Amino acid sequence: MKRLIFGLLTLFVFATAQGADTANSETTPPAITIGVIPGGNPENLRQQGLSLAKELQAKLNIPVNIYISKNYVGLVEAMKTKKVDFAFFSSSTYVFAEQQAQAKVLLKTVWHEPFYYSVIVTPQQSSIKKLKDLKGKKIAFVDDKSSSGYLYPQVALRKEGLADKDFKEAVFTGNHQASIQFLEAKKVDAAAVFSDDEQGTQGAWVKFGMDKKAKYRILWKSAPIPNDPFCVRQDFYDQYPKTTHTLMFALIDIVGSSPDKKAYSEILGSHDLMPATSKQYDPVREMVKALNLKLKP
Repeated sequence: MKRLIFGLLTLFVFATAQGADTANSETTPPAITIGVIPGGNPENLRQQGLSLAKELQAKLNIPVNIYISKNYVGLVEAMKTKKVDFAFFSSSTYVFAEQQAQAKVLLKTVWHEPFYYSVIVTPQQSSIKKLKDLKGKKIAFVDDKSSSGYLYPQVALRKEGLADKDFKEAVFTGNHQASIQFLEAKKVDAAAVFSDDEQGTQGAWVKFGMDKKAKYRILWKSAPIPNDPFCVRQDFYDQYPKTTHTLMFALIDIVGSSPDKKAYSEILGSHDLMPATSKQYDPVREMVKALNLKLKP
């Protein structure tokens, strides 16, 4: 496996900073740095980062740098120490970045909808009707770091007085598709997976299920979970609000108008961006607090 590349990728294009024409015009930052974490392919991420920096620089007339962090802990620290002005975080990491680095949410990624859901499902013909009925049964989780495949379900199960030890078996399958396969093969009685919509028409069992005639019962569904956010450092926003908003809408325009929806897949992981608010992440804060989660590499 290739070694993950991290550091600053600077596009060496010199732009003339626009001076203030009026007394109430804000100054222009000498440069902007956007932080991301390594994706699946370091070279693709590097190329996409340079391409995105070039497009943003053309729209803002300000030099744009891409900082590729080694992991989310490093990215939070980079914002805290002002090495980055903006960053793409996961929804749970944003909660820590907000606490430790004064991150302010601006945008969120969009898949099928601006939100997704965590659900626990069981076959329609199962005798399991409610969460408490899962005691002594077999249940599939994705892994212990999966938001929809473990963390959010843990909050709901604990409210019902259930822990992993209360199940006959708690299986960690590694991914959502495998959890559905375990359910179809009757290796487990229920599975905790994602759904991209509230009704379950875009659930993992629909996307990954081999038996298209199989019907499932949703035992529990989380509150809407906001998709991953794009954030700014609060003090940067306070000093450069116009620049911040210009960059926001430039990003939306670049991603939305691109003929290739995979052009920035390593950076965004999704198809579109839209404005977001801090309050939309309250369910994430509640989950982090309920499980007493800590930021770890």
